[in-house]
Amino acid sequence: MTQHHQSGSVLLEALISILIFAFGVLGLFGMQAVAMQNMSQSNYRATAVYMASQLIGRAQGDINNLANYKYPTVVTDAAKTAAVLAWVNEVTTALPQSCTTDSPCTSVVDDANSTITVTVSWRAPGDTVSHQHTVSTYVAYN
Repeated sequence: MTQHHQSGSVLLEALISILIFAFGVLGLFGMQAVAMQNMSQSNYRATAVYMASQLIGRAQGDINNLANYKYPTVVTDAAKTAAVLAWVNEVTTALPQSCTTDSPCTSVVDDANSTITVTVSWRAPGDTVSHQHTVSTYVAYN
């Protein structure tokens, strides 16, 4: 009887296990990158919610001048539009590519139905489309 010797099988098994491990590590890095991107997106959404709620709160606190909280505005009196223009400035500082032609921010005051609707739009770095958050609420007149 002749004996057949196998040589190099341990080396081959080690190379295959290293290859499988490498693919697993690459998968973990990919999941980490997606998790970081989703975290950034959720931060932008939370900021948009905060900004929309902030304008609604300002408008409800100044209920007698509710018409001054429309944006884009047609009012030319700077004193009357100061609050909404300050809000737009805060939004553009807090969110990337916000309140632009491609990502508009709007505030619609409907006196007939006593509602205010605020839309905050932004485009995250690397995104090709804009995201938006819209809040609509009733306002109570005294």
